[in-house]
Amino acid sequence: MRLKTNIVIGVLFAALLAFVYFYEIRGGEDRRAESDKTKKLVDFAEGEAKRLTIDRIDTLVVIEKVADRWMIKAPVACEADQEAVDRYLRNLREVERDKVVEEADRVRDNPAVAQKYRLHAPRLKVVVETATGSTDTIWWGADSPTQRFVYVQQRGTNPEIFTVQAWRFDNLDKGVFDLRDRRVLAFEKEKVRELRLIQPQGTLSLSKEEGWRLVAPVAAPADQGAVDGLLDQLHQAQTKAFVPGTAAGAASYGLNTPTLEVSLLLGEERAEKRLRVGAQAPEGTYYAQDPSRMAVFTVDSSLVKQLSKTMFDLRDKQPLKFARDQVDHIELQRPGQLLAAAKDTAGVWSLVAPQRGPAKSWKFSNLLSQLEEVKVEQFVGEAVSDLRPYGLDTPRLRLVLQAGGKAALEVKLGEKASQVYLSKGGAQAVYRVAGSVLKDLDLQLQDVVQGAAADSVHTGQ
Repeated sequence: MRLKTNIVIGVLFAALLAFVYFYEIRGGEDRRAESDKTKKLVDFAEGEAKRLTIDRIDTLVVIEKVADRWMIKAPVACEADQEAVDRYLRNLREVERDKVVEEADRVRDNPAVAQKYRLHAPRLKVVVETATGSTDTIWWGADSPTQRFVYVQQRGTNPEIFTVQAWRFDNLDKGVFDLRDRRVLAFEKEKVRELRLIQPQGTLSLSKEEGWRLVAPVAAPADQGAVDGLLDQLHQAQTKAFVPGTAAGAASYGLNTPTLEVSLLLGEERAEKRLRVGAQAPEGTYYAQDPSRMAVFTVDSSLVKQLSKTMFDLRDKQPLKFARDQVDHIELQRPGQLLAAAKDTAGVWSLVAPQRGPAKSWKFSNLLSQLEEVKVEQFVGEAVSDLRPYGLDTPRLRLVLQAGGKAALEVKLGEKASQVYLSKGGAQAVYRVAGSVLKDLDLQLQDVVQGAAADSVHTGQ
């Protein structure tokens, strides 16, 4: 008897657990989900929208999806900002009803009710059409007395009036400028293979293989950071304002004879993207145009400054390149003197001339670092035939680096009229560098010798 009673109790307990789980827990979740769904202002899934109309009384913005791209059809025909339109639709899907202030029957029976909430002439109408053919039309009226809410009506079979939070209205009250593609030049930065800056003083041409190089007016390595920074600025730049009208009026904005142009060639096909910059606008911005689009717009003066960079700005100003880890022999030659050191397999530097012995190894490691960091202050010339004006015919200091018995780098430093000049290798290019470079690189024997040998050097023995 007791066993039967326990079985009955167990069955009842299991049934109670099942009830709690399926009704209270899972059922509660389903009911909450359904309740949340009924609070939503609109009910369409991400990617379903195909047409969006925003009527702000003074302007009507019509946006359609064409071949998976949002395009603005009115009041201008242009490409939309894809992220901005998707964000707009996401904000719309997230709007929730707060509370009903007027029931549907009362609104139907008394047209004056809508006037009370300024819904007879709404300040904003939003219409969303989906691929399934369904349409949601939302009218936005006045703010509540506290200005924390906005009165809203969803057009259709249920014309009740309800409130939503006011900041939701702010997210949806957008005009064509907010939703159109405002990129100054639309391109994928990683695909850029050639860059040309056409300036009044000439054209700067750069090409990218493994890295950026100047092609004209000189062939030389480019400053990778400077070129990348310029492309970043151009890629991120947005228009400040669009000028009414079409390209037919480009001449009045200085765009038929632009003061500055940038040309990008992208990918293997070298597809061109071009930007023209014309006259300065009254507010300090500049008129500009992408010739592939009709619109004339203005750009910030900071972008124009970026696009006005000189060859010096874009050229690599650290001319001394070498495989530092492979350097195992250093010679410093000055008139009548030679200081040389060699590195062993443990990476320790020792003196080999003018005497052999231990050295302050870190001094030579530091010398290599300083060589790598030498920066050009002026590119004097690319093929200088006469080195005498720069003191490089009889240099103050000549450094020779070797790696595995082969020359890795040769640097000459000269001085004339308190200016320090540098040339490297067999090239006849001359650079002006900071005066401190000569002082920093001109190691003396007493600076590097170590131990007892140092004492003999200092005492002159």
